[in-house]
Amino acid sequence: MLAVYSRQIIAFLALALFASGVSAQENLPQFDLKPMHFGFTLATNSGRMQLQMKNNFQNDTVMNVDVKNFPGIGLGAITNIRLAEYWDLRLMVPVISFVQRNLVYTFPASSKEVKIESAYCDASFLLKYKSERRKNSRVYVIGGGRMSYDFASTVKKNRGLQNPVVSLNPITYGWEAGFGLDIYFEYFKFSPEIKFCSTFGNAMYKDGYIFTNVIENLSPQLIQISFHFE
Repeated sequence: MLAVYSRQIIAFLALALFASGVSAQENLPQFDLKPMHFGFTLATNSGRMQLQMKNNFQNDTVMNVDVKNFPGIGLGAITNIRLAEYWDLRLMVPVISFVQRNLVYTFPASSKEVKIESAYCDASFLLKYKSERRKNSRVYVIGGGRMSYDFASTVKKNRGLQNPVVSLNPITYGWEAGFGLDIYFEYFKFSPEIKFCSTFGNAMYKDGYIFTNVIENLSPQLIQISFHFE
């Protein structure tokens, strides 16, 4: 997914930096001195899955399980609290993300693809460390924890050998870390950001069928490209 969007992202950032750099004056010089400010974010993501098979899984029945990733989208709110000159506390609550990851099961004579579609409501609590501002831009790193609730969880869905369903637990916890660039325009601050998100522990719901019995651990991950407007 990053390869698909890399050219567009680089071109967009180049235009944004050029637009902020050609300005003869410093835009929004007092913006980061505010104790609190708000904004919104638009995001695109690639849902991934860290999968670990059981050591003793019966490869005469299930030969292998592969993960297929898909692009997704997200939309959310930003609350930024100033802690110090270079430190902020950033609350991303709520953020709605639509993610899909499929599992492809390979059997001796056939294969089966199982969809895992999620509609997350995320709450992230992040520390942001900013560099020295250079005219109308500065770089930053960000990291912290998150809690997610999956409105599309299928834990209560009927399932069976002929109706395979692999479910994730509706409530999960994880961490996220990334970096970005603050660009100051005349009336707003624009911040493109790349972030990696990962879930703690095993998020798979064990239902007793072969589709989950052959898997030891299933941990959702996300590569997210966000565009913040504040």
